[in-house]
Amino acid sequence: MRTAMVVINEGVGNGIIAAPLLAAFERAHPGWRYFMAPNIALDTEWVRRAVGMQGASGTFPALWRRFLPAHREELWDFLDRNGVTLVVNLRMESAEEDGNYFGFRTDATERGVECWDLHELGERPQRLPFGEQAAGLLRAHNVPVDPNPAWLTDRRQPRPGVAGCYVGASAAVKRWPADEWSTLITRLDDRGLDVEVAVGLAEDEQVLARRLSSAPGVSDTVFLNSLEALRDWIAGLDVLVSNDTLAAHLAAALGCPVVTLYLATAGDIWSPMAAPEVSRVVQSAVALSCSYMKPNGTCRRYYTGCPAPCASGVRPADVLIELDQLEWSMRQAGHREMAK
Repeated sequence: MRTAMVVINEGVGNGIIAAPLLAAFERAHPGWRYFMAPNIALDTEWVRRAVGMQGASGTFPALWRRFLPAHREELWDFLDRNGVTLVVNLRMESAEEDGNYFGFRTDATERGVECWDLHELGERPQRLPFGEQAAGLLRAHNVPVDPNPAWLTDRRQPRPGVAGCYVGASAAVKRWPADEWSTLITRLDDRGLDVEVAVGLAEDEQVLARRLSSAPGVSDTVFLNSLEALRDWIAGLDVLVSNDTLAAHLAAALGCPVVTLYLATAGDIWSPMAAPEVSRVVQSAVALSCSYMKPNGTCRRYYTGCPAPCASGVRPADVLIELDQLEWSMRQAGHREMAK
């Protein structure tokens, strides 16, 4: 029996992406055990049950994912004590940003510990969605991964004509401004859609939702207090428009059509694992040209009070175009199914 350590980013959305991949890893190596850091999605029973995930065998501190020199001694003590002989690093950074991990990997090689990481894929694949990259890494190590990303479709019960707008996000730079949401909601109302606005528990997100609650076209404002509540709300939508956050990845898993706004992140890397008829991207070109954009498609100033000029790179008209493309893609997919 081998023992592995699996490293991912701690975001809940990352957990939704990783869940079916970890289940595939378990199926390929049923006699192995593995450790990972706590993650709300991966520690949730209905998520684990839906993908058929059984592990992991324990936890380690979340900050160890950065492989900082200050953590190196206690990290090696953990690995030695638990007999870890494989580290699967699914945390994506560029070669320029990942020096701490490379230092760890050198030590691991000397100690006889095997490492799998996304750097094995080279530079070109790094512009693919993170989930596809992680799946590619596992396949390169003989782990078969199911190509179907919609693993929660049995929970989907859409209400015809109901569009959701998820206006929250953990980082302020990833939140589209209220005025832009208000304009989009008016346009959706003009199309005859019932629009529901939703956010999570954070107070600043809820302030935004309350501001939008009186906007023309809003039929309901939903304050979601759990992962289950978010899942069930999205499952009941005809279509979702969301900031780049957990909601977009849950929508893809549910098979709910979603248009995701990438204000301070790169959509070609952080878009959900989904077919074109399920997921569309609206990308801020301002973000892609910003000096604070890291090579891995994330902003260096998520939590440092950036005024977020990148938000100006997405307009309501852009979102409507992608909604039209999404509708066309869904029609084409329906025609293909009928032709089978």
